[in-house]
Amino acid sequence: MKFYKSLKLKLFRLVVLTTLASLAAFAASAEDGKYSKNQEAENLMREGETYFSQGEYENALAAYQKALKLDPNIYEAALFSGDAYVQTGSYDDAEIWYQKAIAINPLRETAYRSWATPLMEQERYDEARDRLVEAYIVEPYSRFPVEGLIHWAQVTNTGILHPTINIPEIKFDEKGKAVLNVNPLAEDGSTAWTAYAATRELWRRDKFAKAFPKEKTYRHSLAEETEALRGVVKAFKEKNAKNANEQLSLLSKLNDEGYLESFILLAMPDAGLAQDHGEYLKQNRDRLRQYVLKYVIKK
Repeated sequence: MKFYKSLKLKLFRLVVLTTLASLAAFAASAEDGKYSKNQEAENLMREGETYFSQGEYENALAAYQKALKLDPNIYEAALFSGDAYVQTGSYDDAEIWYQKAIAINPLRETAYRSWATPLMEQERYDEARDRLVEAYIVEPYSRFPVEGLIHWAQVTNTGILHPTINIPEIKFDEKGKAVLNVNPLAEDGSTAWTAYAATRELWRRDKFAKAFPKEKTYRHSLAEETEALRGVVKAFKEKNAKNANEQLSLLSKLNDEGYLESFILLAMPDAGLAQDHGEYLKQNRDRLRQYVLKYVIKK
């Protein structure tokens, strides 16, 4: 238990549980607490909720599925149908309806995570892992997929933790100059971090405004962090230190294998970086998934 308590604390340090991006996404999906603009479909969803809370799952299913026929875009109608089938032990039917929910919106985490429940019940742990990883990469800044992965790790006695790379803290003086404490006598290549400070300073000063002309104020971005860390990797390789810093060697490996952006977005996010997750996910879903499977889940 001590290991998993430590694991939980470490993993939660590496994710942003509440960000402006995730709050905005939640607000958009909630839409004043309504499931549908179709009033008849909305009424059926509320009816289904009442039946579900009373344990009348067959009636709940009938209501949810009627609602979905009236409005094929009600994510929750498919999702709650899956939940109802889980309650009755009809796991195959539950999987079908979770798949329907995912087809309606593949960028919401709930159906992936809910799908893992019957898979865990059947001890289909690898399949459950894959569903939970999918939930995590689509909504990494929500606590729910993180908690799902932690539960899976506890059951399967598997370690989960992002690679440990301690990025030095940068402070900016009143003139906007980056201040970074690096040992100039270090012989392990860690003086390469000076390149990080230089790039971050440049972005803060004027590069962000040029790269994001529609945004009125500076924020930390994926483009900035990627360029800054790649500058570190380049400087580190050029130094070719005999006793190479282990963390910088790992950073170099992540970059060479194409997982640098995934590491940035999932292991070290802040409110600024989180805003770039959605766009990166659209084009690089496989890369995010493979990063988690290769570097986060310790087999």
